[in-house]
Order: sequence, then C-alpha cells, then structure tokens
Amino acid sequence: MIEGKNDILAYAIENFTKFGSKRFSMDDLAKHLGISKKTLYKYFSSKEALVQESLTYYFGKILSNIDQYMLENPNNGQPLNTVIYIYKQGLMTFQELNPSFLHGLNKYYPNAYEFYSKIKSNIVWDIVNPLLKKAKELGQIRKNVNIDLVCSLFLARMEETVYSKDNLFQEYSIHELLDHIIINNLRGILTLEYLQTNPLD
Repeated sequence: MIEGKNDILAYAIENFTKFGSKRFSMDDLAKHLGISKKTLYKYFSSKEALVQESLTYYFGKILSNIDQYMLENPNNGQPLNTVIYIYKQGLMTFQELNPSFLHGLNKYYPNAYEFYSKIKSNIVWDIVNPLLKKAKELGQIRKNVNIDLVCSLFLARMEETVYSKDNLFQEYSIHELLDHIIINNLRGILTLEYLQTNPLD
C-alpha cells in the first residue's frame, strides 16, 4: 500500500538498483505501485528528479545511521571505530548499488550522478577525515602520516576497489572486504603503542 512520497522513493530506489535507472521507467513504476503516471508527476517533475530524490532518500537513511551511531557511541578516544563503522555501511551500500546502476546514472542522469559523487566526497572529507585527524591528535596514528593523502589514496577510492571485479561481493563477505580494504590499511598508519592495545580486530 503506497501512502506517500517516501513509499514511492523507497520502491523506486529498490528497483533502480535492481534493473538500472534507465531501464526501469516511470510507466513501470506507476504500474508496479498501482497508481497513475499522472500521480507520479504530481510528486516529481521528471525522471531525473525522481532518480535524484530517490538517491537523496536512500543516502539520507545511511547518513542517519551514521549520525545515530556517532550519537550512541561518542568517540571517547576511539574515532577509528567510527571510521570502520562508516566504511562497513559503505560496503553494504556498494553491495546494493551495483556498477550498472551507477554507470547508468553517469550516462543518463548526470545531475543525479553529481549528487551521488558529492555525498561520497562529503562522507570522506567532512566526516572521516576529521575523525582520522582526531585519532592522530590522540597519538593513535603516526605523526608522519598525511591524513589528507590517506583519504585521497584509498579511503576515497573504495568504489573503484570493490567494483574492480564484478563478483567481488559474491566471493567475499562484507567482513572480509572491510578487513582487507579498510582495516588493514588503517593498521598500516597506526602507532605501535596503539596497535598493541587496539589491534582493530
């Protein structure tokens, strides 16, 4: 039963990620929801507006999860735990947002793709980067480590890594990917003193 705009957005993003944003049309969406196409256009001025708003809805939930985690788990000297949580959320997201969906965004809906890219960038530079700098201030990360460079070299490129092979998520669990892509890289920049008491297992 569709009760409002958020129900439409939730159903739209589910099907866009499954079938591709281009292939799953406004007609398909209206038919599956049991509403008229005219009703859809009351909420969304165009297909691209729907795609972008469905992304806003989807990432809004992810950012809300991160905010809730940070609220329930104040750093207390452990900002790295929050970084790991954020990237676990990221891997779960990339598992759902398959490469063909993102390729379709880039090709057919550039404004929506730009929005998606901005959200990714904001997570890295506005949330993760300050957390790592806090960890460095606390003596958990070595003094000679350039945090901005760390973010540029591997934390901002997780999408490229996980999509380097189509079936990566079928071969490995989220835990294995998190350990090898994120946690092992974090271990490489930590101080020996911190590692001895916090191995990041």
